[in-house]
Amino acid sequence: MGQLATFIGLVMVFGGLIASFTEYRIMAVVLVALGVVMYTLGSRGQQQSMRGPRAISQLVDALSEFDDRYRLYNHMLPADHVLLTPHTVFVLAVRSMEGRIRCFKDKWVRDLTLGRLLRFFTEESLGNPSKEAQQDVNKLEKYIQEHAPEVQPEVQAVVVFTNPAAHLEVTSSLVPVLPLRKLKSHVRKSAGRTELTPEELKTLMELFESPPRS
Repeated sequence: MGQLATFIGLVMVFGGLIASFTEYRIMAVVLVALGVVMYTLGSRGQQQSMRGPRAISQLVDALSEFDDRYRLYNHMLPADHVLLTPHTVFVLAVRSMEGRIRCFKDKWVRDLTLGRLLRFFTEESLGNPSKEAQQDVNKLEKYIQEHAPEVQPEVQAVVVFTNPAAHLEVTSSLVPVLPLRKLKSHVRKSAGRTELTPEELKTLMELFESPPRS
């Protein structure tokens, strides 16, 4: 889809340039504008498809020391990345960008640099990862309640930055914001807060690994 959108965007821009030499100049402006948007979306989509497997690989490596009671589910559930542990369920909002990233009261800002400008068409969007993570927590809790109401696990949100070149300045956030290297210790620290019974853990594993078809 990203490749198709990129191709259509280029065709629209080329068509707009041709139309600019005719009396249909308004149409030319519209075509060029829409073409640039389509090209941007397509390029970002292609980059995201390549970043996804790398992000999963990085998460797996970071959590590799845990036993098989800890399971990572990617792009299978209402949240993109879900970590099931014997104690709780984590929803992971993953970002891979670099540079100085600041968060104050769940408002996110990223410094504008020349490198970002040059990578505008392919750069990952920061968005509001803490807000998105909280929304995903609500979706996953609702999903569990609908399909396994007998289990009520604690679901926590965590924002994880996988790029070691990301410089985080977090002043206030309702959601923990961590570099990837600190994810494992954060998961361990949560162990004493809650505990799932073996039956509850098995129920969640079965639900997450064989999600009901919509």
